[in-house]
Amino acid sequence: MNHHLLLLRPDDQAHELAQLLQQRARAADMGLSCSSKSMVKISGFDDPNHSLRGILQQPWDAGMMVSVNAARHFAKQAAAWAPEQPMPSARWYAVGPTSAAAIAQVVGRPVNCPWRQHNSDALLRLPELQQVKGQRWLLIRGHGGRELVADTLRARGADVTYLEVYQRTPVSLAPNEFEQWQQQVNGIVVTSAEQLSYFLAAVPRQALSWLANCYWIVASDRLKQLLPVALQGNVAVAHSATPFALVDAWQQLLEQQ
Repeated sequence: MNHHLLLLRPDDQAHELAQLLQQRARAADMGLSCSSKSMVKISGFDDPNHSLRGILQQPWDAGMMVSVNAARHFAKQAAAWAPEQPMPSARWYAVGPTSAAAIAQVVGRPVNCPWRQHNSDALLRLPELQQVKGQRWLLIRGHGGRELVADTLRARGADVTYLEVYQRTPVSLAPNEFEQWQQQVNGIVVTSAEQLSYFLAAVPRQALSWLANCYWIVASDRLKQLLPVALQGNVAVAHSATPFALVDAWQQLLEQQ
């Protein structure tokens, strides 16, 4: 059986994943091709609640950037609006190694992240995040992002400030894209709740039976739960959104079939 995977990721992230998938497929003497599509457009956002210069001038005990996009747009804004201000000399955190590397490049300091699982729940289980009472935390994220980390840190006694530096908007699809996918794609890889929700919202009703026949590779149990029940019959949950974890989950799913 030849496999054609649809990678719901930005092109720069999909390219590395596609290469690794094809290497693994060749080693298993298996036919594999990949298509990629990002359902989310990312653009800069000027947070009306904060001055970036003011944020950089304040003392912070710890900080977190929720994604590579957060690191990129924070760096752009800092270079444009406060180039003379040093980055906060705080303890920095990330949910996984990919975003940790991007954040470290921006702040010029070590960045901590969970070791085995790379998600917000694993981050919040780190020992140093258990005792944060009285600490000032800076969370850099997209506009209207998830509240779990901030709510948990506040419940543990931290003073948390958001800085929103980018925003997401859905990407429209041409009808012929769905036609091609229905003819070719039998597996879908998704690592973002926004990518998944925008994709499902854009799927025409007549394509739902195709989706039900696809197998899915998702980056967390939370993403699996966001799938409609009719699509949850053939799902592999990776340990994280890193390419190696996704490829391992894909290979394990095929071996079980």
